[in-house]
Amino acid sequence: MKQEMDAKNLIKFILGTLFGVFFVLVPFNFDGTVDTILFYYVKLFVKQFNSQLSMVLMICIIASAAISLFNLFNDKTFLGQNRLMKKLFVTSPFYVVNRIIGAVLTVMIYFQIGPSFLISADTGGSMLSLATQLAVIVPSMLLFQTFILEFGGMEFLGEFIGKLVKPLFKVSEICATSIISAWVGPGNAAIMATKELFENGYFTFREAAAIASHFTTGSIGWIVVVSSVLGVMDYFGLILAGLLVVSIIVAVICVRIPPVSLYEDVYVDGTTEFKHVVLKEGNALTRGLHNAANRASEAGVKNFAAKIDNMTFYVFWLTPIIICWGTAALVIALFTPVLGWISLPLELIMNLFGVKEAGIAASAIMSGLADNYLPVIIGGSIQAASTKVIVAMMSILSIIYLSETATLLSSTKIIKKFWQTILIFLERTYIALPFVILFVKVFM
Repeated sequence: MKQEMDAKNLIKFILGTLFGVFFVLVPFNFDGTVDTILFYYVKLFVKQFNSQLSMVLMICIIASAAISLFNLFNDKTFLGQNRLMKKLFVTSPFYVVNRIIGAVLTVMIYFQIGPSFLISADTGGSMLSLATQLAVIVPSMLLFQTFILEFGGMEFLGEFIGKLVKPLFKVSEICATSIISAWVGPGNAAIMATKELFENGYFTFREAAAIASHFTTGSIGWIVVVSSVLGVMDYFGLILAGLLVVSIIVAVICVRIPPVSLYEDVYVDGTTEFKHVVLKEGNALTRGLHNAANRASEAGVKNFAAKIDNMTFYVFWLTPIIICWGTAALVIALFTPVLGWISLPLELIMNLFGVKEAGIAASAIMSGLADNYLPVIIGGSIQAASTKVIVAMMSILSIIYLSETATLLSSTKIIKKFWQTILIFLERTYIALPFVILFVKVFM
């Protein structure tokens, strides 16, 4: 039986989505500075209150380390019973140690105590400054991205690409909306959403692995963050177009090679039959508008309130890890030849294509395995705009990074072995790089 579209929900979908696009994604010129409305004013706020925000962040990082350490030795407390507290503070000994190191480093950097190679403006000082900026920018982005992700935009677009995903990525048409959501939304949220849909019988093992490991980018808002911090917002449209083209090419290749290609095409119950009913009446536009209006009808305050999880997760869970691993990576990059050694094959490829400042760029790209923001930190000293654009695109395309997605993919068993996440990172990096360089060479 055909359902009528609610005009109020249709308007809600259109206005909500358009507001999100213009507020979060569209760059404007602010007195010579190209930025989106959201990030321009958030960065002004951070600049004005940087000292106070750094102190608050330090307190949050210390609290993260202290509470998680307490829970490690007292696991019968309320922390394990409360959903949000468990998510933020109940973790493994490995990550507790990382938080403690991150807290110690933060205190040393903030009060300028300790060896200069750790606390200087080029290493720890740079990390604390950027972490402070991101601790405000990323939660803001997660909050306002709700307009783009949860007011029907993904359902509307999904109807138009459903016919393409099957031949391109060897997945069923129903995966289309999840693929778009994974590409434009927060990576960790996309992985958890993929896991839930897999457990509910929507995806096979192979489809879940393909979506989670080859489409969960750092989100479209994160692309704005990376472009803004690297100073290449002038090229934001080009970067977005390049990421769309190259990510499709890389995904087309990677879903056809191990490890993802070896995963079984069966559902969680062991069968090969899809059991859910899918609406197919009407044309793509009608179905798209209908599904978008339905999704918009569910959007409200609760959708924004639900973002508290990921907003606090970033500050309390990821920031100490970023400080810890980021400072270590910068020290290694600046004071040892290690990062240069492991990134040598990338440097050779970039030199072959005549990329400027190939050594720094290669090290920046390879550092993305530790955390997806490290390429931006290490690549910040690059002068050539074209090389900065390459680093920006590669930092998004790598998808796998140890500080979050690699651990999440293996812990949720979407990717069965941890070493397979490393293999996926290397596959994506070496396959994507030549295409990214060619794209930049042609269009810049």
